[in-house]
Amino acid sequence: MFKIHDETYIRRTIKFLVTILIIFLVTFILAIIFSPSTETIKNLSKGIPSNVANAVGLEKVWEYILNNGFKVPFQMLILAIIPIPFLYYLNIISTAIPPAIALGFVINYDIYKGTMVTISSIPHFFVEILAFCFVASGLVKVNQAIIRKITNLFRKNKKENLSLKLSIINLLKIYVFIALPLFVIAAFFENYLSKFIFDLLT
Repeated sequence: MFKIHDETYIRRTIKFLVTILIIFLVTFILAIIFSPSTETIKNLSKGIPSNVANAVGLEKVWEYILNNGFKVPFQMLILAIIPIPFLYYLNIISTAIPPAIALGFVINYDIYKGTMVTISSIPHFFVEILAFCFVASGLVKVNQAIIRKITNLFRKNKKENLSLKLSIINLLKIYVFIALPLFVIAAFFENYLSKFIFDLLT
């Protein structure tokens, strides 16, 4: 019941994770070098849902779980239904780039505090991005199954169809048993651990 019938989902997750970490690091370094304007940072902060930004304590934890654990994965699922490979990965990129720019800006403004903020943000960021990468890994097979079914309609020599049902079942298992718990952990890290590490370092 709990077994995921996909031998390569962990390997795909790692590939997604490495790719997004490289994108984050490149953006982070460029933000330190070129120092984005205050207006850019304000625009980035506007991208944070008001219900998340204004919440506190456990309410904020819940809002993070609701947004990152449910809303964003649902958006990724909608994009995965579109027969274009890796379109759903744009959600992860759009999640990783704004904090990279913001952290680069903070370091440029105050190197000590910026470094402390960056260090304190690592646990939350890593767990959250890892959760998204697991979701993306599950969506790969769903997307491939849809694309295969559509392309076979126009092929003379049809390729073997991938099981859409099995892909969806595997996706649900990956989401429920791996990704969602990671989103919950990331929410608590964001609200409590990051502040604890920052206070400890400063």
